[in-house]
Amino acid sequence: MREIMEKSDYQNEVVNRIRQLRIDNEVSQIGLAGIIDVSAGQIGNIESPKFQHKYTLKQLYLISKYFNVPVSYLLTGKKEILDCESFIMALIRYDE
Repeated sequence: MREIMEKSDYQNEVVNRIRQLRIDNEVSQIGLAGIIDVSAGQIGNIESPKFQHKYTLKQLYLISKYFNVPVSYLLTGKKEILDCESFIMALIRYDE
C-alpha cells in the first residue's frame, strides 16, 4: 500500500492564506483554477490538508499578481517585501 504524503504545516499555511484571499475577494475555486490554468478539482486537492498537492512557484506568482500582493505575502503573511536571502529561504521551506 502506497503512503500518501501530506503537506507540511508551512505549506498548509501558504495554502490557507491563498484560500482566504480567494474567499475575501469572492473568487471561487473554479475562478482561481482559471487564473492559474488548472482544473477546479486540482484547487480542491491543493486546498485539502489530506493531499500533498500544493501550488507551484509559477502558480504562486500568478496568484500574487492577480490579488496584487507580493509573493512574499503568500509565503509569510507579511505585507513588507523580504530581503533576498529571507525570500529564498521562504521559497526553499515551501518547496520542501
